Amino acid sequence: MLKARKLSKEELDANDITYKGCTMLEPREWLDWAIEKKDPATGGVVYFYDRLVLAFMESQQWDEESAVSWVDYNTIRALPYLPDPKPIIMFEDYDEED
Repeated sequence: MLKARKLSKEELDANDITYKGCTMLEPREWLDWAIEKKDPATGGVVYFYDRLVLAFMESQQWDEESAVSWVDYNTIRALPYLPDPKPIIMFEDYDEED
């Protein structure tokens, strides 16, 4: 099973360059791990939903139900209020071998 991890300062610095000017989810040291790509149409950062859940489970030591509730209520519901380009949540399966 895929396990979330905290990103290093070097990885965060690289993401600062790659996603310059994009609105990104916090805490970045954990949630940048859930990034898939930058959406070419909107310029928003695309996050895997399942990875966001795993990141909160690992960083906060929450069970899956608590992490899902947090992402659904506090993250997804906040997206319309974030500045453009807004983050995008992708609800597809990801390759667990990555």
